[in-house]
Amino acid sequence: MDKAKIMRLWAELGEARPTYEEFERAMTRPVRVNQYAFVDPAEVADWAFRDVNCWSYFRLRHLLCSRRVAKLKAAERRPRYYAAENERRRALAAGRRRVRERTTTNACPTREAILEAWNRRKDSHEAAVRFGSLLEDLECYLDSSLRRDEHGVIVGRNPGIRGWLCDNLPEVFERYTTAMRYKAAAKKLKQVAELADPTPADVVLPRGGVEAPELAVVRARAIWAEVVEGIGPSATALMRRLDALTDPERVEDANMLAGWRERYANEITVRTKRRWWRRLVNKAQARAGKRVLPKQYQEN
Repeated sequence: MDKAKIMRLWAELGEARPTYEEFERAMTRPVRVNQYAFVDPAEVADWAFRDVNCWSYFRLRHLLCSRRVAKLKAAERRPRYYAAENERRRALAAGRRRVRERTTTNACPTREAILEAWNRRKDSHEAAVRFGSLLEDLECYLDSSLRRDEHGVIVGRNPGIRGWLCDNLPEVFERYTTAMRYKAAAKKLKQVAELADPTPADVVLPRGGVEAPELAVVRARAIWAEVVEGIGPSATALMRRLDALTDPERVEDANMLAGWRERYANEITVRTKRRWWRRLVNKAQARAGKRVLPKQYQEN
């Protein structure tokens, strides 16, 4: 094969093109024989058809080499990736263990109370928050700490709320993921309303009394009224609203939440605390279709 034809074939290979010297050696090498002076039929086929099928030949060769290189890279990268990932997860776990255990001012909820709240969770937004808050309160009274062996190595974690539901409320445990969504909604509501432990999430719900609680709770109740304003009656709509308000990338919702906080920080004062609390409780009870407070306690 002349040199001009070899250069033309080499130029037509595209991305599968090797170096010219390697291509020239492959296209001009003679048929090789084995140690017994026999010729392999594959060598004869390669020698006979490499002029016609050189593009496919080198394309396939390039593909096989690329796959081999990818496998070698993966075999080298996998241990390094998991070493870094395990180190990252251990650091996150250590950070979580440094967080102080949660506390609540509510008593440990009973099995009957949690089951009743679970059955009524779809009645209203208040019912959804009440069920999620009960699970948060329950978590404060359960042991979910790490278990270690005699050498101090972490071997597991105590069952916590998952084990309690499995033993005491199997009907709720069957919908464990859904139950945890309600618990997450209650947690996000505390984040939105800026309620810190040990204040539970259900303080934003009317409890039947007319005495105003502390000022932070009154402001949290006002923000709760803004959260549930204008959204659908389903619990999913409430969760989506809370997700949007706690997502820093949702700039419009973040600005709206900041506006609420600034407004109620300025409007609700110690002097107006009692009046605001009565107004908010009346509004919540009226929206739920319940009896409002007597006239002597209503807002003029």
